[in-house]
Amino acid sequence: MQHDEMGATLTAERAAPAEPGSASGVLPLVSVVVPAYNEARIIVHSLEQLTAYLQTLEDRYRWELLVVDDGSTDGTADIAEVVAQRHPGVRVLRHNVNFRLGQALRYGFGQARGDYVVTIDCDLSYAPDHIGLLLDALREHHAKVAVASPYMKGGRTSAIPFTRRVMSRTVNRILSATAQNDLSTLTGMVRAYDAPFLRSLNLKAMGPEINTEILYKAQVLRARVVEVPAHLDWSGQKERVKARRGSLRINTTTKLYLFSGFIFRPIVFFFVPGVLLFLLSCWTIGSVVINTFKNLDDVSAGSLNARFTEAVALTFDQRPQSFIVGGVSLLLAVQLISLGLLASQAKRYFEELFHLGTTLLRRSTPGWPPATQPAPQLDSAPPANPPELT
Repeated sequence: MQHDEMGATLTAERAAPAEPGSASGVLPLVSVVVPAYNEARIIVHSLEQLTAYLQTLEDRYRWELLVVDDGSTDGTADIAEVVAQRHPGVRVLRHNVNFRLGQALRYGFGQARGDYVVTIDCDLSYAPDHIGLLLDALREHHAKVAVASPYMKGGRTSAIPFTRRVMSRTVNRILSATAQNDLSTLTGMVRAYDAPFLRSLNLKAMGPEINTEILYKAQVLRARVVEVPAHLDWSGQKERVKARRGSLRINTTTKLYLFSGFIFRPIVFFFVPGVLLFLLSCWTIGSVVINTFKNLDDVSAGSLNARFTEAVALTFDQRPQSFIVGGVSLLLAVQLISLGLLASQAKRYFEELFHLGTTLLRRSTPGWPPATQPAPQLDSAPPANPPELT
């Protein structure tokens, strides 16, 4: 599903600006960010394939390839430096310790000089030609984010262990149901971004949940997000597949992704259970009322108040569980529905503040909107404030 562009406060951006670099006749620059951790065995092959593919795009784009070594202990960074010496467009960024995927991507985003940023796995489980597909989708649809999706119509997977595939599909379906769009893949890292938009998001996540954080904040800003059919292929990676089998249990990453579903639409996690409990309470309390009126005919004569009290007591003796279940479920239903409404209100406040903060950030950024800026040069200085490595 494609969202409307960015809200009323960003009218300048909606005025169909020229493609980056077109005004000066310089081709737009694409920054490809490749996070790597202990990939010494495959890093040379992967970087050679990526550079070979990027060279086929040189009639349309200039490019740079940023390898973010996230504290590898097997010499990955040193090997990547050797490749960088052969290819001037390759740069190697280093973390002294492992900070996890989110920080690695944020570091790469901060150092990227491009008009577009593409992220791709070092193992090339998505082939390099996905880069061109994502860039084409981004430009054709004037989108801010393009996502490679193996789970949408036309996408496919190969050689993925059954448990891993089922778990991934389940998490993505849950996230898709809670997000306000029709995306099939929300956890995947292989994407293309409009670089000025990406830099404005003020990302915080340290782990893989950064991928859902980006989509959530894009959703808040009403940014257009598109998907392209992709092929996720683990063929020829038997050793890596074996290593990954040990992590198929529901671990911290899966829990974080599920929590992302709560962030997308918290009311679902409270309101839906609350409504179900409310229906249960109505059913049990209704049965209590019906049985009470039936028992009115069996109680001794007297005033209506006395007869009704005796009928209720008789019903309680017959079905005490109905009183307990009905009362407890009604109490919980009211609490959950109330929490859902409060969470929804808090989410709306956050979105308003985030939208306002992003707008103020952009207005205070020199040269905004980006269409007025010339395309960055390969020898330009890196951003002054990359993410701190603490």
